[in-house]
Amino acid sequence: MTSLLNIKRVLALAPAMALLLVSGAACAQSKVLVGEDFQGMTMTIFAIFFGATLFITYLAAKRNRTATDYYTAGGGIGPIRNGLAIAGDYLSAAAFLGVSGLIALYGYDGIAYLIGFFVAFIPVLLLVAEPCRNLGRYTLGDVLAYRNSFRSTKVAAAVSSIIVAVFYMVPQIVGGAVILRALIGIPYEISVLAVGVLMLTYVVFGGMRATTSVQVIKAILLISSCFVLVILSWAPFGFNVSEFFVSLTRNQLLQSYVSETLLKGSQALGMQEAGQRFLESGLYLKNPLEQLSLGLALVLGTAAMPHILMRFFTVPDAKTARSSVLWAMLAIGVCHLLIVFIGFAAAHYIGAKAIVVLDKGGNLAAPMLAQFLGGGADSLAGNFMLAFVAAVAFATIVAVVAGLTLAAASALAHDVYVGAIRNGRATEQEQVRAARVATLMMAVICVVCGILAKGQNVAHLVGLGYAVAASANLPALLMTLYWKRCSTAGVLAGVIGGTALAIVLVLVSPNMTYPLQQKATALATVAALDLRIAEAEASSSGVTAEARDKLRSDRAGAAAQAAAIADDATSLVGLKAPLILLRNPGIISIPVGFLLVFIFSLLITDKRAIARWEELAVRRETGIGVEQAVAH
Repeated sequence: MTSLLNIKRVLALAPAMALLLVSGAACAQSKVLVGEDFQGMTMTIFAIFFGATLFITYLAAKRNRTATDYYTAGGGIGPIRNGLAIAGDYLSAAAFLGVSGLIALYGYDGIAYLIGFFVAFIPVLLLVAEPCRNLGRYTLGDVLAYRNSFRSTKVAAAVSSIIVAVFYMVPQIVGGAVILRALIGIPYEISVLAVGVLMLTYVVFGGMRATTSVQVIKAILLISSCFVLVILSWAPFGFNVSEFFVSLTRNQLLQSYVSETLLKGSQALGMQEAGQRFLESGLYLKNPLEQLSLGLALVLGTAAMPHILMRFFTVPDAKTARSSVLWAMLAIGVCHLLIVFIGFAAAHYIGAKAIVVLDKGGNLAAPMLAQFLGGGADSLAGNFMLAFVAAVAFATIVAVVAGLTLAAASALAHDVYVGAIRNGRATEQEQVRAARVATLMMAVICVVCGILAKGQNVAHLVGLGYAVAASANLPALLMTLYWKRCSTAGVLAGVIGGTALAIVLVLVSPNMTYPLQQKATALATVAALDLRIAEAEASSSGVTAEARDKLRSDRAGAAAQAAAIADDATSLVGLKAPLILLRNPGIISIPVGFLLVFIFSLLITDKRAIARWEELAVRRETGIGVEQAVAH
């Protein structure tokens, strides 16, 4: 016991050691938000956040004695606390950093993500929350295995849930790495490693109790921070919202950005019209079918996200589960509305061109806005605002990754190890130990994937996770709960087929890198620069020598980029161009997922599934016998 206690104490210091490690490894960068004079204050604010959450984890670890404590915090969390925890679990880096950045860069189209994120809780409320709580399980695999083949459905559900969690977790780690890199210049790869170590500590020892507390605190801090930013943004306009948006459309930097960068001069718009165009759709999501596909994935995927489903097993009854969803929708709705205004404020005060200099995905729009509203890069108040908002964003990432890690680890440990391998026969200590080992495995996987995801916008990556959840998990879950003839074969076909199809469609979509397209773009840039160089050399005045040298340098860089790409280069899967034009495959993969469950259930019936239908239907509506299920 003494040696185990010492190990726990050492690992509890892992976040602090990781910060010291990355601080020592930080290299000088010309583009960091926090100057050397204010980095001590920034680290102090971060240390306070870490200290508070580590103390919570320490308290929670002392109360975790059983697998039920570890997975569901004993099932006794109240509706308001669980609702805020759901909001904390759901309000991710994609919403705060990614979507605010998308709005700052592309205007109205960025709002589509927030609408999908919010509306998604309607099917959760109507179809999922109460039945899952009444069945009294830990994971999606438990629900599917209730009336289907125990081992096969648990393994299939676990694999799908882990894939979804990885898709969703990687963007959070990317967001954390972006914050650390931008604040004090830590190299991206080292930042990802530090984030992984920091996140791991909370889940390994705290379980669901610590995760819930961190999520509640994070939700309150995030909403409060967003509120302060919006108030400061509107103050110069006398809190007149319409006047703020009028000023936004008249911003000359915004007008030129829309005209030259987003529209690339393809539309003959006046400058005022270009500013107004920023408040209209089509600058980012240009394809209506793409918007529909993304919307379907966001709305339907939430109901089958593993970390959201787990929250319904932490409450004492179905009524509390329903109330939790309503409280979560209130908190999420308020925060999303504030994020919309933050994105537009960043476009107005900072400008898209300045934002992409630090991060081309736009993920630093909100922290940069906080620094500006506090007084600028050279002021104490500005850097305090930046450090505080960045720490809140980091806490957001901590909370979401903790929930995702716990969900993925539970799928791997509870469904695969305890369920499929041990056939449900494992002691409490073995279950908790398996969960912690699984947590470590998930952390390693996500750190590696986070390094590979460098430079991607986090909101975009999250959309892919929702597509897999909506295409694989949701059809199997809903048809198990509500269709009597749903069979094991149908569930397996839906989960495996839906997952595989969604991933394959992503691999052949414009999301991947196609070298020949990059080469064509580089060659087009070379041709355009040749014309500008010729015009500059033919002009006897108006173009300085420095400007001509800059054009030649840009031309040389584009030519080198084109020359470095072979004529037969292909994408990761061997394609020269995408096979489909949709970035999010939901509109294809979701119907196919439901169709697979339906067809295979009709082709291969399951007497056990039909025999247990009435029992499931009664418990789904009433919760009778839920205590025995929880004990399981």
